[in-house]
Amino acid sequence: MAYDAIICDWNGTIIKDRDEKPVLENIAVDLFKVSTPWHPFRMTRILKARRELEALYRERHRGTEVDFVTEIFRIYNERIIKGLPMSFIRRSVEKYATKQQTRDKLEYRVLRPIDERHRAGKPTGFLSAGYGYGIQMILKATGYEHCFDFHEANSFKERGGRAIGIELNIYKNKPQLLLKLLRGRNMDKSRVVYLGDSEDDAGCFEIVGYPVVAFLAPEELKERYAQQYKAFVPRDEEDLAKYLQSI
Repeated sequence: MAYDAIICDWNGTIIKDRDEKPVLENIAVDLFKVSTPWHPFRMTRILKARRELEALYRERHRGTEVDFVTEIFRIYNERIIKGLPMSFIRRSVEKYATKQQTRDKLEYRVLRPIDERHRAGKPTGFLSAGYGYGIQMILKATGYEHCFDFHEANSFKERGGRAIGIELNIYKNKPQLLLKLLRGRNMDKSRVVYLGDSEDDAGCFEIVGYPVVAFLAPEELKERYAQQYKAFVPRDEEDLAKYLQSI
């Protein structure tokens, strides 16, 4: 085969969630449960975060120019995450990963062909602005933790076992990090498959030799990237599997 590795985005590509809001929301809910009724100040902060997030979503629906992802992380970091024990965060994420509704959101149409190519000996990895530990726990809960040999994703900044906040180092920085990842693993960018679904993946499509637009991407974006980057747009799981076997 002509390619040396498969690298995937996570949100909107391997899981139907477009951002990390469900993971962070689960942490907030678990925190609220253990705060009732003994920690009224903490409960007030959580409720304030909820109001701010609701206002943010209203702005998004109005089409207001706001960096939605950055604002979500800021609100959660300031109102909920800061100061939490990392042990609490990890337990919450592990519980979230095992829920049936979480497992149902995985894009098995992408995972199964990647798993097949990985079993055939192709190196695979993911590059995501999502929470790396959460991604690993979800893959473990669904039996796909063996599918990826390497990964680059965001993590929680911490001090003394307590969270300072989830970092956002990869968002809007993917092309540079992809190039760094490829250099570190001595991979030829022209011999790499990259699967993505959003504008944030555009720079990666431009770099690699085999760009693939994920199933969940908007139709307009599929058409545009097929023209602009000569990206492959699979019709279904079988079409994707045949493509990965044939190139």
